[in-house]
Formats: sequence, structure tokens, C-alpha cells
Amino acid sequence: MEITEQNGVFLHRLSYALPILTEPMRQTYSVSFAVWFLQGSRDESPEEVGIAHFLEHMFFKGTRRRTVQDIARLLDRVGGRVDAFTTKEYVCFYARVLHEHLPTIVELFADLLTDPLFDPEEFERERSIILEELRGVDDDPGEFAYERFLESFWPDHGLGRPIGGTLHQVLAIRRDQLIRFFHRQVFPENMLITAIGAVDPEELSYLVDAQFQTIRGRHGVRPERTAPGYTPFAEYWHRPGMEQAHVILGGPGLSLQDPRRHAYALLVNILGGGMSSRLFMKIREERGLAYMVHASIMPFSDTGLWYVHVATAPPRLPELMDVLRAELERICREPVTPEELTLAKEQARASLLMSWENPNDRMFTRAKQFIYAEPFRTIEDRIAELRSIPIDALSEVARVVFRPDAWSCLVLGDVPDDVLHRIAWNRAFTCRVWQPVSVSLRA
Repeated sequence: MEITEQNGVFLHRLSYALPILTEPMRQTYSVSFAVWFLQGSRDESPEEVGIAHFLEHMFFKGTRRRTVQDIARLLDRVGGRVDAFTTKEYVCFYARVLHEHLPTIVELFADLLTDPLFDPEEFERERSIILEELRGVDDDPGEFAYERFLESFWPDHGLGRPIGGTLHQVLAIRRDQLIRFFHRQVFPENMLITAIGAVDPEELSYLVDAQFQTIRGRHGVRPERTAPGYTPFAEYWHRPGMEQAHVILGGPGLSLQDPRRHAYALLVNILGGGMSSRLFMKIREERGLAYMVHASIMPFSDTGLWYVHVATAPPRLPELMDVLRAELERICREPVTPEELTLAKEQARASLLMSWENPNDRMFTRAKQFIYAEPFRTIEDRIAELRSIPIDALSEVARVVFRPDAWSCLVLGDVPDDVLHRIAWNRAFTCRVWQPVSVSLRA
């Protein structure tokens, strides 16, 4: 069995093309194990929106060999943590267990993910659970605003659609449709196995080979991805009764493949990533406009966006928007100071080192390096690269990313017309009215 190694990371492809990535960690008793599917919600067709997330739920709802109760009892018996999540570009099922339970969890995951039962009663029960999950998103003003922002940022594209879909889209998903989507997902070239911690690479390869034989001979084609277009917009969503107005302001950002992405991440952190950031100091500490303000990035394989999220009392919206505009213009006009850069680098270094000590976090990092075809670098190399980023690189990124003509804005709340009209913005707001959606399984 031939296994290649790079900086302590071992990669082996089984004879049927299934890749296995492992990284032993000394002085650990546990192992983080995961199975990844390399298609996410962006790879759904418009008729399938929400189906990848639905499938994630159904994988835990019984197999030909195990009932839901059997699965629950086994997971309680091995202890640790088992969970799953769906993103726009991949789906992950992961567990952290003691090393002695690794054979059990490998066998269980092989059963759950390659031979699900898709029992009709469980299918309808899980549909009900997902509807409640989506209602929770709609009830959270910040989440609701964020989802609407993405829909307008990348309309008619998979990256702009909610990962879970809408209530009506989930109601429309059929069991036979889900089974067809399952067969499009589960084939070796669309999967990745990872394990970090108290694990032996050769031992894991034999375990996986023995348990995942059922996917031998399965073939499929991963959908070809296209990057979305973008047109700036300004929207106001009227939602009666809200005490605060939520603002999301953002624009096109850099992708995961862009060599400037590390300077970009530092820049956005300086803008609004922490308590000493420019936006936090100006908006909260100097003006008292908001309790919290946050700037972040969302990079993907072929595109990305940056955004700022803040909430304030509706009468103070014009002042808040003036401050946001001024700070975004200032970060393009005035270079980042050496002190700001040093602080941002130290925050990034601390985050890297602390996540490196956690097997789950390190596993997620290594998996993303594989998925996006990056080298498996040492933590020392990553920190050295971080420290070598020059201050001029941030100025260059600021001029590219924070162009005022590319800004988009969404306001959600119960804002009086006269306040909305006093907001100084570079385009008129399109007004939309939030309508509560009421659906039932009988609909």
C-alpha cells in the first residue's frame, strides 16, 4: 500500500480512487474522522434547492442494518461528538472519538453514508424538522438579512441561494428526487476521507478499504462550476415591529485561489474584525451607534465577497451609514498603520496556533487544502508567510476590493420614510415588504 507524505500529512488513494488524508498528532488520545462530499448547495439545480442539506439530515435516519435508535445508542456508547454540516461547496460528516473507537466509527459512517434507507416516514419527519430549522432563520433578523443580501448579491446562482432552501422549496422535495441526488453524490472521486490525531495512516487505509467497498465501481461526474456575475444594489426590507434596523453592506471580494487572500483577510480584520478595529472603535466606542459591528469575508473557489453587519435604532441610520461610508473610503485613502498591521498579524497568529492544537480544526484546515489543491504546509511556514506580508499589499487590496462603485447595501427593519430618504447612498433603495410565510406539511 503506497502512501505519500508531505510535512507530516499522509495521502493515499485506494484502488477505486477514494482519497484518504491522515495526520498523526502526538500525545493525543482522540481522533477526528470525517467523510466529505465535494459538492455543495451551489451544485444543485434550481429545482433542487435545499436538497443537499436535506440529504445531510437523512443520512442519520436509518440504514438497511440499523434503525435510528440503533444509531443513537451506538453513538452514545462510543462517546465523543458526531455532527455534520452543509456548505455551498461541500458537505462534511465528522466525529471525534477515542482512538479505540475509530474502527467502530469508520464502519458506522460507511453504513450511514453508502446504504441509507430513506424510510418514507423518516423522510417526512425530517422534512418537518428542517422546516422548523428554517423558521428559526426567518425569526432571526440578522440571519434573515444576510440570506436576502446573498440572494440579491448573486441572483439566479447557486452561491446566492440559501443552503437550506426556502420553506416552499423544502416542501417540494420528493423522496425519489432525494435518492437520485444521493446517487450523484456518493462515488469515490466526489469523496474525501480525513483523520487527524491518534491515528496510524496505514491502519486507517485498511479500515476504510474494508468498510467502503460498496462504493467500488460507482461513477459520476461533478458539475462544472461557473462564477456568478454581480451588479451593485440597494434594498430596504420593511419588517414591521422591529426595534432595530439591520444593515449589511458589502461588495465583491477575493477567492480562495487569489494569492492576495491573506493580505485581504488581514485588511478586513483591521476594518471590522475585533474590538480594536476601525469600525468598532468609531461606531461603538466614539459614536455609541451600535452594540456590535462586524466585518468578515466569504471566499469561495472562484469568487468571494466581503461584508459589514451592524444594527442600530432606525433614527440613527443616516449617521451610521455616513460613518460606514467614511471608514470604507478612509481605508482606501489612508494606508494601514504599522501598529494596526502588527496587531492584526498577532491576532491571526494566535488563531492559527490555537486551532492547530485542536484535531477538529486542523482536520478542517487540511481537508480544505486538499479540496482547493493547496500544499500541506507546516504551521511554521504558515506563520512565516503571515509575518512576511508587507503593508503595501494591504493598500493594494483595499483599492481593488473597497471600490465605492461596487458597494451594495441592504437595510432590514421598520424604518420611517423620512429616515430612509435621509440616508446618503450612491443609488436609490428598492423597497420590499417582508411577508411572513405560513406553511404546513399538508400544504
